[in-house]
Amino acid sequence: MVTFPRAKELPAMKPATRRSKRKLKRAHRKLRTSAGEAAREVIRADMKKMKGRTRGLEKFSGNRTVGKNGAIRQSASAPVFKHPKTKLEAAIQRYVDLFDFAPVGYVSFDRVGRIEEINVAAARLLGDSRDRLIGKPFAPYVIEEDSALFLNHLLRCRSSESRVETELHLKKKGNGEIVAHLASSPVTSSMRNGTLLYQTAIIDLTERKRAEEAIRQSEKRYRALFDWVPVAVYTCDAKGLIQEYNQHAVELWGREPKRNDPSEKFCGSFKIFYPDGRPMPHHKCPMARSLRGEKLTATDLEILVEQSSGARRNVLVSPTALRGGQGKIIGAINCLHDITVRKRTENALRESEERSRAVIHQSTAGIAGTDLAGHIMFANQKFCLMLGYKERELVGKTIFEITHPGDIAESRRLFHRIVKKAEPYQLEKRYCRKDGSSVWVSVSASPLRDAQGKTQSAVSVVLDISDQKKAQAILEDRARGLEGEILAISDREQRRLGQDLHDSLCQHLTAIAFMARSVALRLKKHRVIEVEHIEKIAELINDGVTEARTIARGLHPVEMEPPGLVTALAALVKQPHWPVPCRLEADEEISVPDSTVALHLYRIAREAVINANKYARAREIIVRMRRSTKGIELSVIDDGVGISANSLAGSGMGFHIMQYRARSIGARLEIKPIKPHGTRLTCYVRK
Repeated sequence: MVTFPRAKELPAMKPATRRSKRKLKRAHRKLRTSAGEAAREVIRADMKKMKGRTRGLEKFSGNRTVGKNGAIRQSASAPVFKHPKTKLEAAIQRYVDLFDFAPVGYVSFDRVGRIEEINVAAARLLGDSRDRLIGKPFAPYVIEEDSALFLNHLLRCRSSESRVETELHLKKKGNGEIVAHLASSPVTSSMRNGTLLYQTAIIDLTERKRAEEAIRQSEKRYRALFDWVPVAVYTCDAKGLIQEYNQHAVELWGREPKRNDPSEKFCGSFKIFYPDGRPMPHHKCPMARSLRGEKLTATDLEILVEQSSGARRNVLVSPTALRGGQGKIIGAINCLHDITVRKRTENALRESEERSRAVIHQSTAGIAGTDLAGHIMFANQKFCLMLGYKERELVGKTIFEITHPGDIAESRRLFHRIVKKAEPYQLEKRYCRKDGSSVWVSVSASPLRDAQGKTQSAVSVVLDISDQKKAQAILEDRARGLEGEILAISDREQRRLGQDLHDSLCQHLTAIAFMARSVALRLKKHRVIEVEHIEKIAELINDGVTEARTIARGLHPVEMEPPGLVTALAALVKQPHWPVPCRLEADEEISVPDSTVALHLYRIAREAVINANKYARAREIIVRMRRSTKGIELSVIDDGVGISANSLAGSGMGFHIMQYRARSIGARLEIKPIKPHGTRLTCYVRK
């Protein structure tokens, strides 16, 4: 290969000739990398011609010529070789364009890896200009981790005459990084100062690597999805040969079929059956039908799979045909859902519903279901007979439409508690029959919750208690009569005791008084007083005290008249023996119906105060008596520990006596805890 001398070594020539030589030199440098042997031969031939012309021109300087006699004379302008020069430049330009604008990066390395030539594509990959890259080492453009790979690449280039290929990471200007493939070939015709150059193609693999990584990740996700999906999955080709399956499919089939085995087609199960137990040939299974392009209905998707052990599983299948570019079926994928447990649950639920329906409709109690707005959704036969309606007439009505007007408010309040707080309730109320009459019933209502625990409806069990109510009314009348008799007897006994007090104790005290007066007269007259007389007086006094205590146990605590109730209550709270301070809050001019009502109210208040002092551990007790629009309210309030529902249910004799006294005067007694702590007992006396 011809090596050009440097510009300063060129002999003097015309400007046009020197420019042509420099242009040829630059073109030759560019063509070393990829122009090919043909272009080099053309350039070498043209260079030889140019050298001959240069030697012929060395005798001249500028526009001078030498004559025959040696004298210098002016001559015409230097000859111009237009045709050879034009062809040469055209050939050079063609190969220069091929090199510069090739879509693949090309670089020429020397032995130490210095860049001698580089095209536009390679400069763009490295992110720098060609002028800055030529003459620089290529190693700084390789990331530090791959430096050893590049050095090994250069060593292999020196020792090998064949192509050397290496894949490594290159740095771009601006902290970028690309994956590149270097393919270097030593070209003996490409020399620089006697040094062999290595023509290297740089192929950007970044996009390809990304695509390969995306494919790997996609395959990894597909494999993970295929293996870890919580159902059995398998695939078949267009012929029905089993290709892939996951572990769930193996567990469902109870065996592991061979892949691409003509004897293992369409499904890997031992046997297949229709839901009714009839055998299903494998070529008629849903997978085979999907491969034939048949459309399946919902009834075709449930099968029975029998394992080699004889165990059968209920399976819901969902085969899907896979089609190629022209819509041709190339295979199918099938998902097998084991619904054995679900089918058993459904069967058990169906049997349970049938039993529940039989119990509801054959029950001796009325049963009705309502939504959260109170609309009746169903009613059993007993409920319909109780009210004289047919079920279709009741469905859609609200329970408030069939409730007696006097009980609607309380029914709404309790039903609202079911809806908002999911609290069951029991209530005695009256329903209105279809004929307009009313019936007393006992209603036990409970909420029905969904899987999340949210109330979705309510069910009521209704018992006809009309007969019990009638019997209760009779018993109450009798009890009221007996209570009246008892109270009358008690009053008579108290009067008797008072009479006894007057007749016995008073007479006894009168005798003592006479004896004492007799002793006084003797002392006045300075007579001798016998000791026996004084001892007799003392004995009589002691006997009188004993008799007074005996009689006092049966005496009335206070002479109770209607106007004296407030006074008696005031005296009650002021008794010094109470361990907890008590006070009275009473409205003025409270009218009590009679002395019996006043007496029972006093007894109720006294019992409540005693209980509060004993059990409440309160700091203060308030006895409150006030008027209301409905009558009189007598309350005993403490700020103690309160009373729970269990304690209320098991209240002792004192509470039952208070209830008894309240009922005897037609009053209503209520006891409940108050917030934040304490208890309130209230007796409501109607006008």
